Amino acid sequence: MKSEELADLLRFLRPWRRAVLLFSGGLDSGLVLAAGARALGGGLTALTVAGPHTAPGELAHAVALARRLGVRHRVRLFDPLALPAFRANTRERCYVCKQAVIALARELAAELGAEVVWDGTNLDDLDDFRPGLRAAREAGVVSPLLLAGLGKAAIRTLSRALGLPADRPSQSCLATRFPYDTPLSAAELARVGRLEAWLAARGFAAVRLRVQEAGVRLELPPARWGAFLTSPVRPAFAARLAREGWHHWELAPLRAPAA
Repeated sequence: MKSEELADLLRFLRPWRRAVLLFSGGLDSGLVLAAGARALGGGLTALTVAGPHTAPGELAHAVALARRLGVRHRVRLFDPLALPAFRANTRERCYVCKQAVIALARELAAELGAEVVWDGTNLDDLDDFRPGLRAAREAGVVSPLLLAGLGKAAIRTLSRALGLPADRPSQSCLATRFPYDTPLSAAELARVGRLEAWLAARGFAAVRLRVQEAGVRLELPPARWGAFLTSPVRPAFAARLAREGWHHWELAPLRAPAA
């Protein structure tokens, strides 16, 4: 079954000679990167866009994976806080951000003579509220995983078969940690990122720190609650929260990985 799924994916990649992949370094775009390298060889270029919204460690992971697979990789620094709808954290935040990122990809594609821009959208993404998908569709971005009918479970299975880091916790834009219509700043994004990175360094890599009016909601997989609550990490975390200006926190189950 895995060989059939890989063959199907490669079939959707091979019509082009040159492509630019919007590459976050995550599970989905990582699979497109590996399959695209097989299908196009040197015709594939990965583009990673990084800025204050990027979760700590994501850029380094993207660079390492592209280097490991031998794919040409470009990194563009981009500050979405320059976009009013993003800075105000409206429900169109992802839409305007994706538009700007796609514009960067289109510029690179024109520079390289690439015929298409790919992304890592998969079948399960269609079940979520994702304004960025609308921007991608409007811009003609092609989603090979979606064309191949691959959802998250199949992507993990196929990634393992290809020797990719299939069990690495999913990440997302740090702006998703804040309620809509809460103004964003580089300092606030960095504050959340620091605490999530601190927890990850202590073995709690699958984590979301959701900012609330009275404090924060720490989301961890329920299977990890015992380890957190009974370890020295808990009081140290509370102390670090207080130093960052938050004096109230609650524990909750981790939401879907993409959120």
